[in-house]
Amino acid sequence: MTVRQTLFRDLSRVMLSLTRIPQPRIGSWTIDSEGLIHLTNRPLTLRLHEFENLGIPTGIDRKTTYVTSEAYFRDTLFYHDNRIRYQPNSMNDEEDGRSQMANLAMMRTILSDYTSRDVHHGPFFFQLTDLHQSNIFVDEDWHIKYMIDLEWACSLPVEHLFSPWWMSGRFVDGLTDEHLEVFTNTYKESTDIFEEEERSLVPAPINGVELYRTSIMRRGLSKGTFWYLSSLDSPKGLYNLFHQHMQPRYAQDYRKGSEYPKITYKYWAADADEVLSTKMKDKAVYDEKLRELFRKSANEESS
Repeated sequence: MTVRQTLFRDLSRVMLSLTRIPQPRIGSWTIDSEGLIHLTNRPLTLRLHEFENLGIPTGIDRKTTYVTSEAYFRDTLFYHDNRIRYQPNSMNDEEDGRSQMANLAMMRTILSDYTSRDVHHGPFFFQLTDLHQSNIFVDEDWHIKYMIDLEWACSLPVEHLFSPWWMSGRFVDGLTDEHLEVFTNTYKESTDIFEEEERSLVPAPINGVELYRTSIMRRGLSKGTFWYLSSLDSPKGLYNLFHQHMQPRYAQDYRKGSEYPKITYKYWAADADEVLSTKMKDKAVYDEKLRELFRKSANEESS
């Protein structure tokens, strides 16, 4: 067994341990004054926290939980819309703005193509939303010894269960061409190991399926759910992921610079043109403030 396979196996055991008991809804656990835990808080993912730290309203109230995955996915798309509206430098220029709006409009449209109705009402599983290589400590044989930043764990749709993209050594929006082939092989290798570990468990079948979690992970890659949900979890990568892995399924001959964004962006929202105009002004103010900070810093260093 290679050290990489050792890591895959230990990570599979962690994931299976967290998903041993299906949860009744999507959300986060809270502790009351008597020390009892309740699944009554919104799903506090790392990404939601980052959005709100940037002053971007997510529209998800603290007491909001979800009993369907579709409602959760649509609310997640909503705070991506709000990133465009509230982040001062959300657009580089008008062309970039139209493309972002068009992509988000299409993301709402194709949601049902990348998610499955048979799991809209569950099961939901406890999962780690800040699971990356910097938060995992291993020994010399790559056995997992410690994990940190667990505060972003919450109950999420089962379709969020997939092998981490970083296992291939690339950013999620850099998995194209030969790198996509490496990632696909790595994903399949880790899923095979996950299946071995799930097979060794003795819990009751979920939805009548013995290897339910493994089947979801495999379907996530073959159906494209992995790419869709990864884009929702990557504000910076959403644009690239849409063009790399989703858009070609519908219009293979599309090329950047075509008429597509000029037409489609208007369907992002009724006030798309007004938002576009406002964001160009916001960007000019943002750039000037940034230049002023650099000038101030340069003056302080020279004095």
